[in-house]
Amino acid sequence: MSDDLGDEDWVSQYGTIHKPIEGKPFKRRPSVGEVSQELSLLKGKLTPDQAATAVNHHRVRGAIPGEGVRYALAGKLRADGFRVWASPTRHIPGHVSVALMDDDRLWTHDDMERFDACFESTNWKEGML
Repeated sequence: MSDDLGDEDWVSQYGTIHKPIEGKPFKRRPSVGEVSQELSLLKGKLTPDQAATAVNHHRVRGAIPGEGVRYALAGKLRADGFRVWASPTRHIPGHVSVALMDDDRLWTHDDMERFDACFESTNWKEGML
């Protein structure tokens, strides 16, 4: 596991109101049944357009209204009990993974609340829905 993210590095999480997960626009825990107990983030403080094209290479014009990103510092996630590290993929060189410090267990409601509280702001793509 390569961790080249400093505590002062920003990470972004892409979300959408068009396909909410458990009624929320941002994923708050790994899906039930997933082998990996990690969530995907993106390195840097990306715009909604940058995040949308990073996670979906078929997007030519970027995000659509109702899609956005929220931002957290890697150090805040670590201070609140999460492991966060750079995990680049062939398609997403700025991919970042986040997991519980004790990744042998499923995420609880408390873990999801702590994860949400790490994010300082949200940037939505504007326009008509």
